[in-house]
Amino acid sequence: MATISSANSTRVGTNRLVQLLGQWSSRGGPLYRQLADQVAELIADGSLRADELLPPERTLADALSVSRGTIVRSYDQLASSGVVLRVQGSGTIVAGRSLDLVTGPGEFVGERLWMSEGAAIDLLKAIPTMLPEVAELVTRIDLAPHAADLDGSEPLGWWHLRERIAELHARQGLPTTPHQILVTSGAQQAISLVVTAMARPGDVVLGEEDTWPGLIDAVQQSGARFEPVRLDADGLIIDDLESKIERFRPGLMAFNPQHQNPTGSRLPPDRVAAVAELARRHRIPTLEDRVSADLGFDRRHLPAIDEHDTGGYGLIAGSVCKVVWPGLRLGWLRADAQVINRLRSHKAVADMFTPAISQVLGLAVLERYDDLVTQRLEQLRPGADLVLDTLRDDLADWTYAPLRGGLSVWARLPEQASATAFVQHASRLGVLVASGRQFSAVDADCPRIRIPFTTRPDALAEGMRRLAEAWRTFDRRPVAATAI
Repeated sequence: MATISSANSTRVGTNRLVQLLGQWSSRGGPLYRQLADQVAELIADGSLRADELLPPERTLADALSVSRGTIVRSYDQLASSGVVLRVQGSGTIVAGRSLDLVTGPGEFVGERLWMSEGAAIDLLKAIPTMLPEVAELVTRIDLAPHAADLDGSEPLGWWHLRERIAELHARQGLPTTPHQILVTSGAQQAISLVVTAMARPGDVVLGEEDTWPGLIDAVQQSGARFEPVRLDADGLIIDDLESKIERFRPGLMAFNPQHQNPTGSRLPPDRVAAVAELARRHRIPTLEDRVSADLGFDRRHLPAIDEHDTGGYGLIAGSVCKVVWPGLRLGWLRADAQVINRLRSHKAVADMFTPAISQVLGLAVLERYDDLVTQRLEQLRPGADLVLDTLRDDLADWTYAPLRGGLSVWARLPEQASATAFVQHASRLGVLVASGRQFSAVDADCPRIRIPFTTRPDALAEGMRRLAEAWRTFDRRPVAATAI
């Protein structure tokens, strides 16, 4: 037995290790060996670093929904291979030397969303398929009319495209000029540019307690601190938002109020107005993510924060990706013209300018945008109904909010059931889903599951069947508090 001490070791959080492991049990063979092999790979590729202390056996067993004996045998195999050290009274420590990468003060919250494996049905990502009409547009792209723009290198984007995006906002009730538009490579880039430019290291950024992990990761990697604002069934709780503003004096607020990802909630108009009033009164830049705002099954207009008086502190991240095709990485930022000009250099540093082909296709789809929204909603509705039918008939003890649009259902497991453990169990039955942990800055279990209805119908039907079977065979005994 090794005689070293763990006094100088950093413990790997259980949720952190679960995220890194991804779909570890999909390879075949004994579970203990699959787990040991995956941990060994994480050590080899530097994801787990020398001198880090792995979670206790019981804690990890609960989180992975396996027996303690599986973890013991896995750790013993790793120790016999020399990649970990089993230290009496201290635990299991990663052996060897490693080179640390500077990745910022926080780890990545959304890592698991991109860890697909093999033959499993992937319900991790809310990414809709390409609309058929968009496929036709791709094959018919005519570059000749855009010859003057093709060799341009303007970071803000083509003027004609900025005009079309401004017209879209104006048509939806928010007068906009092309000078207020910065074209980006998807809405994620718009979010990252704003965070980088407006949140200094040490600043607080306020956002929803459950939100798109790309926002949390952008904040944490910038050196700022993400602070959550509580939600109810309708979205942001304004009293809590005002309290957090008074307490933290944030440098930036960032919200996704309409068909919120992951909760699907719609922020009522009076609360939208209240957010705008707080932004104006406290002079806080406030970014609204509206990528799914148009995807309401009732086609109702949902007001933007900046439709109210924000005093120039409102910003909007938009995109055509959720409506027409995620493979078209085309988004934008709408803001005060002076803010857009300030961000021009940030965009140039990020990637110089958005690819010409994306901008050409963007012009084509914006000309047909309203029709494409209708097509997308017609495509999404059957999948949404399938998920709701399965929840009602086969997962009746789960609860969920009324579905009014967006790309997914936010379901709650019964009290005391661990979503972290359940998604591990479900992966072994061949269906990949994300727990609430992937959408929160808080390192704790969350009894929620996000179920996208964006995949092709046959895969979605099979995925829901497997999900129901996973719940039927899941050990629902409460997980010890130490497991989260």
